[in-house]
Amino acid sequence: MKKTKIAPKLKDKPCRQCRKIFSPKVPLQVVCGLECAVSLAKEKQKEKEEREWRKRKREGLEKLKTITVYEQDARKVFQMWVRLRDKSLPCISCDVETSPQFDGGHYFKAEIYSGLIFHEDNCWKQCCRCNRDLHGNESNYRIGLVKRIGEDRVKWLEENKDRLRTVKYSKEELIEIKKKYLQKIKELKVKN
Repeated sequence: MKKTKIAPKLKDKPCRQCRKIFSPKVPLQVVCGLECAVSLAKEKQKEKEEREWRKRKREGLEKLKTITVYEQDARKVFQMWVRLRDKSLPCISCDVETSPQFDGGHYFKAEIYSGLIFHEDNCWKQCCRCNRDLHGNESNYRIGLVKRIGEDRVKWLEENKDRLRTVKYSKEELIEIKKKYLQKIKELKVKN
């Protein structure tokens, strides 16, 4: 004679919908009955529709962005990277080590020299006093820049500034710049 195995009685558990304790008939049963199953299915469908709507909204907002907005996004990430890269360095212009806030200050102003906005030799950590109140504190910036990167690289910037004065970035270039510096930020955070 064959022995038939009797399935062990499943433990009681709370219904995922109404939270009442019930005895499941099958192991993967999560609701107590048909009414709760329908209600749970409707909630899941509503959540799925909301996720899809948020995705469509994000895509729509992305299409409305202008080149200026893409440039601002890329600049924010680039300057964040500059502040992280120079975290242990003082202000390039005045050597102050503590300040309420540091900026990513450009030797050749980003508003005038668009081709040098994302040039790593042209942007360094600078205290707000020098960058904003003293309009870049340019004479001291150059002295600090020579100390950090050397006379040859500073001269290269000075000789090529006019050639790189007006550069128009495409949407794709700005997206790539942002991705590049987001990756560099991750790498710096891993090192620190």
